[in-house]
Amino acid sequence: MIAKTFLTAQGFGQSCAYVCQDLSRAVVLTAEGVRVHDVRLMAADFEWQHGLMPEKEKPVYHCVLSFPKGERVEDERLVELGKRFLEKIGMVNTQYVLVKHTDTDHLHAHILANRVDNDGEPTGKGLIIERGIKAARELTEEYGLQLDKGKRLDRTKREALHEPDAKRYKIYEAIKEVLPECKGLDDLEKRLLGRGITVRYRRDAGTGDRVGISFRTDNCSFKGSRIDKDCSLKGLERTLELQQELRLAEIKRQEEMKRAQQLEMESEQRRQEHKLHRGLSHGL
Repeated sequence: MIAKTFLTAQGFGQSCAYVCQDLSRAVVLTAEGVRVHDVRLMAADFEWQHGLMPEKEKPVYHCVLSFPKGERVEDERLVELGKRFLEKIGMVNTQYVLVKHTDTDHLHAHILANRVDNDGEPTGKGLIIERGIKAARELTEEYGLQLDKGKRLDRTKREALHEPDAKRYKIYEAIKEVLPECKGLDDLEKRLLGRGITVRYRRDAGTGDRVGISFRTDNCSFKGSRIDKDCSLKGLERTLELQQELRLAEIKRQEEMKRAQQLEMESEQRRQEHKLHRGLSHGL
């Protein structure tokens, strides 16, 4: 199973019409908080809840759970997968609909959900696309589903991201790419600067110690924890510490291998010298 995520600029009317209107190819499997017998009423229900937080841009969450050609998943199991997926990505306490499409040679189901929750608060915040990739991978393994040969499990489409979201993903991907080569925070800072991303630290007023981190690019600034929990100061320090431990362990392993090879060479040399000495003694 793979998850293709769309944080789309389309409204609920267009999205509901696309996902649900053609009943010859669409089967509504489950829904929460919306009427499913009429597409217009479904969209109206989504829009009403969006009205609890009208300033929320791009409130439509749209994801496709896609399965390899030939894989069969019963509707009951598909509903379970859809609900587990939403929980794993943090899209909870909100309206949603899960719709199976039958117009292709491979099984796939669409999820529409409201990014404004039932209490008028934002839901599914942060790196929801990355969480979707991880959730699809975990559920594929947990349920013993097939991997789609020739396709990456983390395939996704990042379409029409709201500008701050796009910049946050830019920072996240840059950190993920350069961090494995970094030996410390200063090293990370230099590598990110080369990508147009600056780093700032929040310091304790008394001790001057670093207690927080933020990243800035294209006039947008984000706290590390808002990028991702692993991008908080503590998260980055843990990763860097683990990487350093692994490097030291690898250096130690290499040194032990060299010592073992050297000892073996010395032992072989002594054996050859002893053999030569015995030969000379017998010759006498």
